[in-house]
Amino acid sequence: MTSPRSARSLWAVLRWVGLAAFMVGGLALFGALIYLSRPGDMITEIRKVGVGGGLAVVATVFLSMLTWALSWYALLRGAGLPVPWPRTVSPLLVGFAVTYLTPSMYIGGEPVRAHWVARDRGIPMARVLATVIVERILSGFSVLAFASIGVVLTLASPAVSLADKGTVGIALGTLALLLVGALVLLAREVRWISRFLRWLARHVPGRERLLRAAGHAAEMEAEIHRAFTLYRGHTLVAFTLQLLTVFLSYIRPQVFFYFTQRDLFSFPQLSLYFTLSLFVNAFLWITPGGFGTTDGGRVGVFSLLGVPLSAAMAFNVLYRLVDLILVGIGVQLLVRRGLLRLRHGRVTVDVERPGEKR
Repeated sequence: MTSPRSARSLWAVLRWVGLAAFMVGGLALFGALIYLSRPGDMITEIRKVGVGGGLAVVATVFLSMLTWALSWYALLRGAGLPVPWPRTVSPLLVGFAVTYLTPSMYIGGEPVRAHWVARDRGIPMARVLATVIVERILSGFSVLAFASIGVVLTLASPAVSLADKGTVGIALGTLALLLVGALVLLAREVRWISRFLRWLARHVPGRERLLRAAGHAAEMEAEIHRAFTLYRGHTLVAFTLQLLTVFLSYIRPQVFFYFTQRDLFSFPQLSLYFTLSLFVNAFLWITPGGFGTTDGGRVGVFSLLGVPLSAAMAFNVLYRLVDLILVGIGVQLLVRRGLLRLRHGRVTVDVERPGEKR
């Protein structure tokens, strides 16, 4: 019979093998795309960007991080939490790095940045996490606002197959329903999370732990309710900044290809790219950093717009380079904070270290 320790060791080995397989597979696919794009042609496209274009590319990414941080700061300020704006940048970079390296481009690092601020400023975790959840809801509606335009144009485009049109329409409709449902439940203070946890405490083991979790959830839900009732002005400012953050992502192709092709995309083309790349990131971000899989998806989207493979890969490579700089800074901050740990054969981010210094 296999001992529990042997089973854990075997599971740890399988985790590492699986992670290595995904990493190698993603990088191999990424390398194959570069090879197919003819590296010489791709490098030529990158050189066309020039110093001015390179600075513009960097500016779009860094400005989007700036507006994102300001959006979160507006919510923290509205909640009355004493967090200076500069103190939101490090946890945001850490959260971005964790999300980037996990199998989801849109969620993953939120508890980490909430924990960072809570421990750094001596604030209850539930209240900080509430501002993060509100920020994510506002981000979702901002993305939905731009994607809705793209969906209309996608459904009208003859270059997109009927099956793909159906997938895009259903996926966006589902996202809209989830966001509206979450907004209604949280803004009306239904407190369904804490109620569900209290119901579980009556029917499953671990009653005390579940009741404590329900108490924290109730505090979080109350703070979310206040964001949409008591300090709506700050929430509106945060939403406006989220729209600006999404807009900076929306114009990425325009910034890059203006310097390489000296041409402007039409509004329908930008909207089509934004919407389809949104679904590429949502469904194909299955390798660390989405390497290979999302790059292939974006190349496919660019092909619908008549962009050559070499130019599409040049776009991917340059923006990935800037993203990876931010990810590297975030990982370095995690290491310096002592939150990155090796546990049971996997890399984890520890958000429950009681002895951590503020």
